[in-house]
Amino acid sequence: MRAAFSIRVTSSLAMALLLVLLTACGGAAPAEPEATAAPQAQATAAAPEPTVASTPFATAVPTAPPLVQADTPRLMLKAPEDTPLRGGIMQWAGLSDSPHFDMHQCNTAACAQPQGPFFDNLLRYSPFDGGREVIPDLGYAWEVSDDGLIYTFHLRDGVLFHDGAELTSEDIKATFDRIIFPPTGMISPRQSVFEAVEEIRTVDPLTVEFVLTAPRSFLPAAIASGWNVIERKKTLDDNNLDLKKIKPGTVEHPGTGPYILADHQAGEFWMSEKNPNYWNPELPYLDGIQHNHLAYGPATGAALITGRVDYVYGAGADLRDDIRQNYADSHTVVVYSVPSMGGMFVNHESGPLGDAGVRRAISMVQDRCAIAVAVAAIREIEVGTWILPNDPDFGAQYRAATLDTKPGYNCPTSAQDIAQAQQLLSDAGYPNGEGFPTLDLMVRDINFFVSPMAPMMQAFMKQNLNINSEIRVVHTSVWQEDRDQGNYDLAVNGTPTPLAATAAYWSAWFSAGSGGNWNRGSSNPEFDALVAELIGETNPARKEELTLRGAALLEEWSPMILINHFTIIDGFANYVKGHGRANRVTLFNDIRFDTAWLDK
Repeated sequence: MRAAFSIRVTSSLAMALLLVLLTACGGAAPAEPEATAAPQAQATAAAPEPTVASTPFATAVPTAPPLVQADTPRLMLKAPEDTPLRGGIMQWAGLSDSPHFDMHQCNTAACAQPQGPFFDNLLRYSPFDGGREVIPDLGYAWEVSDDGLIYTFHLRDGVLFHDGAELTSEDIKATFDRIIFPPTGMISPRQSVFEAVEEIRTVDPLTVEFVLTAPRSFLPAAIASGWNVIERKKTLDDNNLDLKKIKPGTVEHPGTGPYILADHQAGEFWMSEKNPNYWNPELPYLDGIQHNHLAYGPATGAALITGRVDYVYGAGADLRDDIRQNYADSHTVVVYSVPSMGGMFVNHESGPLGDAGVRRAISMVQDRCAIAVAVAAIREIEVGTWILPNDPDFGAQYRAATLDTKPGYNCPTSAQDIAQAQQLLSDAGYPNGEGFPTLDLMVRDINFFVSPMAPMMQAFMKQNLNINSEIRVVHTSVWQEDRDQGNYDLAVNGTPTPLAATAAYWSAWFSAGSGGNWNRGSSNPEFDALVAELIGETNPARKEELTLRGAALLEEWSPMILINHFTIIDGFANYVKGHGRANRVTLFNDIRFDTAWLDK
């Protein structure tokens, strides 16, 4: 049964909206950090220099830490400024209406932003360099076996959960067993990046090992993703491994993080307060954080400029331009790409959508540039291709070879593309859309998805292929449940990946059985075999060959209707100190604000 309070938009209404849209048709250097005091220790091997100069840590953070001794220094973070002030409530605004309370099963910023401060990770990303470098967290040191198949992590002693229980290696094992080997019925969106992990072993109460079947140099980066928060084993056991309904930051759902929950009103705000028993006695500096739920776009930007909030996530281009032109002395704006994709996910088990030719036809008639222009009033997006633009090896190369070249990527959509799409639909048995069933187009209730994105995609299908659809707008929680159960034909949303590496995100989004594959019933054994080879490939020439062949496979297979990659605009008052977000590179690497303080 469909969810109550659904909104349906007919194809004719979408066509009218499309015509209106078509006729209507872009800091200061961070302060020099200061190292904290730490006990002296004689390391048995010299550690290499950290990848980022002047890190505000007790010790340098090596790629391969020295052998662990009893007196190995425990890295403790502190703000880089000399005299950080304590106190105050930071007001944050952005997407924070969580669909549920289980970080491991969620894949939206609406979960990560407000819930992240209640937890710690085994490893984390530095909060001072925009989220680039992996550093210790609950695991204060780690080493890798000579063959690259065993990662051993050493845990801090005396770390307490919010309910007073002490952290042990059993909690680490239970957390990652759940992420990597989820129980039947559980969706684990990050499972695929750990495909080489065979077993997690507890050596003693403060030591845990990850045993791999093949070397994976990106394992620490995957572990450090802000999503992979450490849960208490007892909490998982008591709730049959499902935490969707109990709020984090409470004694019923404790983390070890710097903040605990004080109040929460769904759709309005999360109020957290500092954890008085946090294992790092220096942190946090703030008395608390209030995460206020605001939609993407102008309203979020206005809240910052008018002084109602101190930090905003997901503002529009108007805030970017306003700060750069009028408020550069008092505010900072940050524009960064997220390894992500958005568009229409496809139920391959739903009638004609199981035909790759039909999916390709729908994809080819989408005017992606027109959609990007229309959405820009709310947030920035860029035309999506099968290789992420942030991919360091092939993103720019593939993008240049795709836009205005490949079918479906001409702006505006060419008559030749439309004619080819119509032929594909006819070959599938639906000439001029005759006999094609009306599609259920389920749309997540995010403002730019609801309008203009979904109505435009709907209109392009009707205008060029005579395919009718009805838009059904639902809350994020309904979208996820209906997606999991296959109660949709096409589903509009976006999804991120924790790593910018092409093989990792292809594995997460398109491999058969992956928890991050939102295209129900999609399967391509040739593609899966290619990804399995690519994910462990180190030879540059072979890697390029596999990557370009994989992109060609995706173009023909079209497991989804890929429209865009996402760009995020954040802004904050310059009195928010103790962080490196002016250099932010992605969304989920740094979500705690544990080192932040207010200079006012």
